[in-house]
Order: sequence, then C-alpha cells, then structure tokens
Amino acid sequence: MRALQIFLFYNALLGKCSAFSACRSSPRQSSFVLSAQSNNGLDDGSTDTESGGAGTWNPLSLAVLRLGFTEPAWTSPLNYQKAAGTYKCASCGTALFSSNGKFDSGSGWPSFWRTISSNRVELKKEWDGRIECRCQKCKGHLGHVFPDGPQRGSLDAMELALVPETDPSIGYKVQNDIDSSFSRMPRYCVNGVALKFEKEVE
Repeated sequence: MRALQIFLFYNALLGKCSAFSACRSSPRQSSFVLSAQSNNGLDDGSTDTESGGAGTWNPLSLAVLRLGFTEPAWTSPLNYQKAAGTYKCASCGTALFSSNGKFDSGSGWPSFWRTISSNRVELKKEWDGRIECRCQKCKGHLGHVFPDGPQRGSLDAMELALVPETDPSIGYKVQNDIDSSFSRMPRYCVNGVALKFEKEVE
C-alpha cells in the first residue's frame, strides 16, 4: 500500500509539473505566474492576479496547494520561524496569518490559533470528518483545523480581541463556556510549503 501511495504521489507531481511547464513556455505566462514580492497597491494584503494563478513552481508546494497532499512533519523551516511577520499564501500572495497568532503546537507543522483578518481562510468539512482550511482567494489547500489550540488564559487579551468574526469557534470548551480561560482556541495546522513568510520591517 505504501509503495502504491508513493507511486501515485510522484505520478501526480509529474503530471502537474508537466502542465505548469507548458504554461511557462506559453505567451500567457503572466496569467499564471504572479510576483509575490509586490501587492500592486492593493490594501487588502493580497496580490493582484487572476483567480487560480500559481505563485510557485515548487513541485511539493503545488502538490499541497492543488492536490491536497501533506508535507512530512518537522520538515518546514516555517515551523521553527520565530521572527515577527506575515504568512502569505504561496500561490496568490494573500496575507493569511500573523506571527502574533502563531504558536508551537508540537505537531511538526506551522500552527496558528487565529487568522490575520476576516474572510482570508475558508473551511470545508471532509468525508472523514476533518475540517480542511483553504485560501479564500485562490482555494489553495493549506491544511486542517483542529479544536486543540492554546488555552484562552495563556493568550494576550488584546490579541484575543482581534480574533476575526469569521474564525471558527471549534476549540474545546470547558462546560460549554467559550470565554473560560481553560477553553481552547482552534489550531490551524498548516503545511509550510503552502505559505510564504514576509518578515516585518523594523
């Protein structure tokens, strides 16, 4: 079974890479490739590009964003990133998470307990009951959301006040009390290759 999974994984990668290679040699390359270095004057934290555009040619990033694969745990440098900054979608450049909402979950993947702003991340319930999180703009697969985030009492009150209204209230609750200091926030468990980190300018 493991050998079959590996075979299907690499075949999917080869097919996806071939498709994107064709796009790279096309005159319409600019329709598919975006520059994540500039937001073209937009003030919503996103990059001005056509829906569905790919901002990366990294095969693993494409396998995660477009095919829903999961990167191996403990392999992403972003899991160990401690600097202040913004985590953006590797495909469309939309700002998704802030370092203020990042925490060490011990899971092996970059984890966040809140998004950076409303309507940046969308949720979808999967067949196995897990909740998938995707970039709201380009629909790229990011990872999954779980109810075992940090306890509310361990978080800064000012940061808690900034939780977007569109974030899910799926953290573990204590006696159904959402405001209990022992209740937990959600945990966005995100593939590092689905993100690009932009360090805050000092």
